[in-house]
Amino acid sequence: MRPKIKALTLCLFYTYLHSLFGATLTHHFSTQPMYNLTKYIPLILLLTVSPFLSAKQELRVGVGNFEPFFIEEGESGLFLDITKAIFSLLPEYDVKFIFMSNTRLLKDIDTSSRIDAACNIFAGSNTISYLSEPIFRYTDVAVTRKENAFVIKQVSDLKSRSIAAYQGATDLLGEEYKKMASINPQYSEYAHPDETTRLMATGKKDVRIGDIHIFLNDIKALVYKKRLQMDADDFEIHRLWPDVYTHIAFKDKGIRDKANEAIREIKRNGTLESIYTKYEAYLKVKIHTTSSIR
Repeated sequence: MRPKIKALTLCLFYTYLHSLFGATLTHHFSTQPMYNLTKYIPLILLLTVSPFLSAKQELRVGVGNFEPFFIEEGESGLFLDITKAIFSLLPEYDVKFIFMSNTRLLKDIDTSSRIDAACNIFAGSNTISYLSEPIFRYTDVAVTRKENAFVIKQVSDLKSRSIAAYQGATDLLGEEYKKMASINPQYSEYAHPDETTRLMATGKKDVRIGDIHIFLNDIKALVYKKRLQMDADDFEIHRLWPDVYTHIAFKDKGIRDKANEAIREIKRNGTLESIYTKYEAYLKVKIHTTSSIR
């Protein structure tokens, strides 16, 4: 090894020893002849370079902030737990969650350097980023009060009912649903899903349309238990539509491909369904349902 390179290497070695063990051990090595220290050069290089080789790459993941899917306090929620399970299989990344609105998510993943990935992106969102395999599941249902005993087995049965639906439902639930909504003067959409729950539960609307997990999370609120003395058992769940899935959008195709491998693994080993089962049990999803899904 050339003298200048050897001297620089030893200088790095002494600095590193001092940071680890203090002056005593460093002084011991520094008093040794140069030829005695040559044998330590591979160790010197390993100790000097390894911290850089083992450093994780920071990955900033944008997520929504609405229960029960993404909850900023405590970094929990159904979809957030699924996201954590995916990245637990990719230990080379140091994942940081950035909470924001869904509108901001879609904008930032395409135009901002603030995030590297965005959760809960629909396939028809026109993003220029790379979408993962489908992973986050929405189960849209019609919900009614049991005491009304409404017979709702298909979308056409909704046409004579007053309906509170989530904003954008007519774009996601099919042409038959869109047609029904267009000719139903009692049909309304709301930006806040908890408003649809309130309107149906208090009898101001006959039917609530939206995701079952959001409804069951809403109905656990104290206002329903204490003031209205209602819980999930007081409602009928009508399954009229197949599940809808959303994706994680990535700016980097290579990271997307790694995430897809992790998604396939948590599906294969049962982790994904175990997370859904845990939340369904927590939200008391096992209530009486009617279904027209084949």
